[in-house]
Amino acid sequence: MSALDRALVAAAVAMTPAAHRENRREQWSADVQGAAELDLSPTALAFGAFTTAVFHRRADRRTTWGTAMTAAPLDVRPEPHRIRTLPVLVSVAIVSLLASGVWLLLQTNSASWTERVVGTLAGETLVHVVPGVAVALAILVLPVSVPRRWIGASTVLAATVVVVLLPFLSSVGPIPFEFSLLLTLLPLVGWFVATSTPWPAWTLAALPMVLTYAEHTGALWALLPAEWNPILVGVPYLALILAGFVASRFSTDRRRRFVAPERALVDKSA
Repeated sequence: MSALDRALVAAAVAMTPAAHRENRREQWSADVQGAAELDLSPTALAFGAFTTAVFHRRADRRTTWGTAMTAAPLDVRPEPHRIRTLPVLVSVAIVSLLASGVWLLLQTNSASWTERVVGTLAGETLVHVVPGVAVALAILVLPVSVPRRWIGASTVLAATVVVVLLPFLSSVGPIPFEFSLLLTLLPLVGWFVATSTPWPAWTLAALPMVLTYAEHTGALWALLPAEWNPILVGVPYLALILAGFVASRFSTDRRRRFVAPERALVDKSA
């Protein structure tokens, strides 16, 4: 169990009602440690424990952690009250991008230098940091091989860090548009690699490329009056998420299913 997994489980246990804390600590830890035996992502289970603790903090609320997840079922089906990790993380990225437009719009009348700095930093966090981290975590909980998960997540985080530092790099000299376009597409490339997206589906990258080019040429800003332009800041990144979601429908990965044996494993006829 990695340090991230331990931290998520510890946070989940801390938010659990005291009467259930010991049982859930033991069970969640066992589930995360045994995830690899079922070819599941330990981080996905750890984050599932965390979201379960967040959304089901009431002691009288039933959850799906009452039965051990490490027991191999004959048929894997979604259970009621289970928080699906991947949609939660993608939703966080989308909400952050939508909120960034509203936030930046509200900052247009900032008077003092301090207000402008705080507004800019918060806007950068909503546009780049939160979506980048959320997508990287989403890749880490994908039911794929560990190398693909880490390559994809590392690509997204690297692109996020460089994009955040880009304003400081631009003070050294002009940043070529091709470099900015590459940075915009790197998170999508990381997602494609992690999900084993077939090459034909990579053409979906054309959508964020067109919007990024429209942003560069000013055509995107012409869609709305100048005072409403901040709302459009996150549009190219929303296109990235849309392209990644559609492309994942063509993924060559298939979830492993448990199949009931055709005959009894133990001969009881004797």
